[in-house]
Parts: sequence; structure tokens; C-alpha cells
Amino acid sequence: MGVEVPTEFRTVFISDLHVGWDKVSEAHLLAFLGTLRTQSLYLVGDVLEWMYRPSGSKRESVGRFLEALGCLERRGTQIHWISGNHDPASYLGDRESAWLSQAIPKVRILPHDRYQASNGRTYLIVHGDIYDYFTRRVSTWKQNLAEFLYPLYLKLLERSSNSRWIGALQNRKNNDPLLAIHAQAFRELMIELARSHECNGVICGHIHVPEASQADSVEYLNCGDWLEHRSFVAESETGQIRLIRHTTVE
Repeated sequence: MGVEVPTEFRTVFISDLHVGWDKVSEAHLLAFLGTLRTQSLYLVGDVLEWMYRPSGSKRESVGRFLEALGCLERRGTQIHWISGNHDPASYLGDRESAWLSQAIPKVRILPHDRYQASNGRTYLIVHGDIYDYFTRRVSTWKQNLAEFLYPLYLKLLERSSNSRWIGALQNRKNNDPLLAIHAQAFRELMIELARSHECNGVICGHIHVPEASQADSVEYLNCGDWLEHRSFVAESETGQIRLIRHTTVE
């Protein structure tokens, strides 16, 4: 049974929004940002798909998103933008970066960050695309087909998320052995990165697989994404950091 999610946080971490991609529904994200009350907001990479695949027709969607961020900033939220592989222009200081600064003047744009929770524990905040440089990607017909059908899958999920057929398809996808191997390798690298930065944990994204786990004393928190899971990581006012999906808290 779902637990009602609080609306006020000390810090919220969201990743892989891909705003501006026409396969993404922005309604849920804008509704979430409109009711959000948090001291800090971390955008943990792959925020604007518009920057990765430029198209003038996407500017309205991006504009609405930046307007929502501007409202948060005016309410006192400090916004931190961690650059991902789909939004490099946000970090490179070009005209897109200047455009962001106009919409959200106080935004901090960083390749990664070190965050200290109110309980004293420290977390490495990184998108996670460094994983791609350490992993040899072997494409199979199954992976290529899955990537080709992914936009259709997202649209079906948005329109018929409660159908048994979509539930079975989602369950099959989430239990794919290749995805599990991929997620494990990613998790292990992120944990090693946290250790190398002398952090107690890591908060990341990139692979669109929300997860909260622990290896020895190192916490692994993957924000997931807003295409399929609409999940995020949040620190409460009491210092608890949790993964939140839809209406449930883990």
C-alpha cells in the first residue's frame, strides 16, 4: 500500500528528465515542481534533451520547465545542475548556458558535487555517464529492438499505465538479466567513485533504474528517471535520505 509522500524537503535530487523530447510527458513533472517545497534542488544530469537534439519546436517545452525552476528559485530554492551526457551545453558555457542563467540566475552548474546531509553523512553527486567510458557496449539485436521500441513503450505506459498488458511488459523489462548485469556493474563503479571521494554514499542517475541499496557502509541511491518511473531521491528535514517513486517512499 502506498505511503503519502511529503511535499517539503531539505533537498531533492532528480535526474534524467529529458525535457524537450517529444516522447516525454511534461505534465507530471511540472505538477511535481509546482507543489515542491525544498531548500535545495539537484538536477542530476540529462535534464534538457533539447540541448542534445536541437530543435526550435522544443523551445516551448523547455521554456515551461525553466519557468517552473525560476518560480522555485524565487521561493528561495537553491538549484544545482549536474551536467549529464545529454545536456553538455549546460556546462560548456555557451549561449545555452547563458540562456539558463537568465531563467534561473542563481543556478550552480557543475560536473559533480559533494553534498553533506544534515546528519553529517557525505554524498558524491554525479550523473554517472563516466560509466560509459569504462564499459564496452556490445549491441545485440535484442538491445537494438528495445531501443527502437522504447518511445512507443513510454507512450503506452503514459496512456495505459494500469493495464495488465503494460504491467506484464514492464515486469519483463525490469527482470531482464542483461539489464540486471548492467545495473550491477554501474552500481559497483558508482560505489567505488564514492569511496575514492571519501564519501559515505553516491546519488546518481544515467541508467534509468531507481534503486536504494548499500554495500558495506556506502549508500547507493539512483534517482531513476522521469520518463518511466517518475522517481527521485529526497532528504527530509530530519536528515533521512530516501528514494521516492510515485506515491511510495522506500
